[in-house]
Amino acid sequence: MISFMRRMINNNVYKIFLWIFLFMMALGSGISLFDFRGSQDWVIKVYSETITKPQFQMKLKQASQQQEMLRQRGYVFTKQDAQKQTVESSVGGLLVDNLRNDISLRAPKSHINSEVKKQIQQFPSYLLKEDGQLNEDVFNQVAAPHTVDDFVSQVETDVKNKLLFAIVDASVYVPEFEMALQYTTEFANKSYSYVVLPYQKYLASAKTKQPLEETLQKFYKKAGVAEKFKTLEKRAGTMWTFDISNYSITISDSDAKQFYDKNKAARYLITPAEMQIRSLLIKVEAGKEADAKTKIEGIREEAEKDPSQFEEMVRRLSEDKSAAKGGLSVFFKKDDSKMNKMVTETAFEFLAQDGQISAPIKTEQGYELIQRVARNAAKYKEFSSVQSEIKKELSLERFKKRFSQDASRVVTGAKYHPEALVKFVERYKGSKVELPMDVRKSGIEYTNLFTTEQGRSVTFFDKDKGVILTCTKVEKSFLPELSDVQSKVLSMYYEQKAIDTMKEELALALKDAKKMTLENVAEKYGASIHSATFTNKNGTIEQSAILKEPEVQAKIKGMQYVGALAGVETKSEGILLRLDKIASLSKELFNDQKGHLGKTMLYTKIYQNKEGFIASLYRTANINNKIEIKVELSSITKEV
Repeated sequence: MISFMRRMINNNVYKIFLWIFLFMMALGSGISLFDFRGSQDWVIKVYSETITKPQFQMKLKQASQQQEMLRQRGYVFTKQDAQKQTVESSVGGLLVDNLRNDISLRAPKSHINSEVKKQIQQFPSYLLKEDGQLNEDVFNQVAAPHTVDDFVSQVETDVKNKLLFAIVDASVYVPEFEMALQYTTEFANKSYSYVVLPYQKYLASAKTKQPLEETLQKFYKKAGVAEKFKTLEKRAGTMWTFDISNYSITISDSDAKQFYDKNKAARYLITPAEMQIRSLLIKVEAGKEADAKTKIEGIREEAEKDPSQFEEMVRRLSEDKSAAKGGLSVFFKKDDSKMNKMVTETAFEFLAQDGQISAPIKTEQGYELIQRVARNAAKYKEFSSVQSEIKKELSLERFKKRFSQDASRVVTGAKYHPEALVKFVERYKGSKVELPMDVRKSGIEYTNLFTTEQGRSVTFFDKDKGVILTCTKVEKSFLPELSDVQSKVLSMYYEQKAIDTMKEELALALKDAKKMTLENVAEKYGASIHSATFTNKNGTIEQSAILKEPEVQAKIKGMQYVGALAGVETKSEGILLRLDKIASLSKELFNDQKGHLGKTMLYTKIYQNKEGFIASLYRTANINNKIEIKVELSSITKEV
């Protein structure tokens, strides 16, 4: 539960909003995943914060789509995984929303606006104006019923969440004694004694006892064992590919020109517009801002009477080092990072013609007036140079639309009217390829083959080719009879018995070691005692081979005092380990490592602090019966 809540909080909600929006546009479905019309009754309630049925359905679809992507890459999920994740992340989100609202957490508007601008820069070009600003009309149209205000609200929520957890993180502190203890664990010289219980000894013992047929059958049917013997599902199919050349598609010059004009700024820009200005600066002295403002306004009034005298006024009145050259700038673009952002925005947004003078601008230096000197228009690729490219793109787009419509009608009725598919293939000269009976492979054709019912057809695109694929045969995975794989199963049975016995004896040996000497323990279990050392020579670590084992390394980090015991299980042996000696703290080496240790421990504590904080929110709400989940959720998950 807690891990899902943490992931939900660390994610940028508005990025998920945008991801689904773009995914929807890519599919061309025309179906809005954000359409919350209909019942607004809640299905999950935490305190007074709620999630409605449409909101939950959207979250569940999103989780299912993400899991499907991972499933295609070989990860295994059940349908319940998506449902569980959606419920848990929804509850976690509402817990944080409630706390944030309860303490009336606020975030600076300037920071929210800055975050909004950053995210808008990641939007596709067709959502932006020529100057890079968001085209709100287009956004509201394609994202309906959601609006730009909804997007900004999501950004604001994310900013507040970050601020909330920054406050939580601020309480974390790592005292020096904890760093010293950690240093001792990681770097101090140590010596160990250990007893080995060899796996081979228990394997030999296990093989002396033949299991009953019933026992072996029961072992074979265990999930972890059966999965190793199940055959892979196999499928066969027939695939036809269709080329655009067999469709009578023509694109007129006017259609191409219309596309060019619509996408000119976003796709065919060679160099953006450039501006050259003159600037006049009046600096602000401490406590005299009103005087500077009055002075700059007076200068503007005078300059407006005769803009041609502005250069002379700059030379005479400006307090900037560029005054000697009339305050003249080099040509700059709107996104020029070397220029003051307020100056560039004013120049490009408000100065419509050469000679025009701006209103006073407040900058870090003081108050400024700027005058537009010249503007170089943006340069674009000529229509003639991209006309054939546009026609090819539009042809493919039109082909995909027509093929999708035609092929969808054909495959929908193919089960009952197979002659329709035959005629379609003949008419559009489909190229036939047989997919022989085989297990799932990489490639879009196998992805579709293994998600289509036997006897059914599906249509999709493979790059610029239209495809119709029919699943002709399915051979389901199955578990072979025990008699067919008995020797392998028996081998696995003995191995598991050996591991289980080794674990049992290791647990008993660890218990015995707490009340008798290690020598007596070794004698009792027919083993011998070995020694191991860990040394730190001026920062260079040398250690016995046994201590390098990953399973051993994980255990010895928790052994912090002389006499500490640990039981370690590896693939080849059980190890009973005892810490015999720890060297005294080296202040010099400790000081060298203190900075690194402090950072590492701080990040660990921050992570643990967040885990505990979120867990406490959940516990408190649960104890007070403030988490309500309607039974209706079961029907919603079935619908989805």
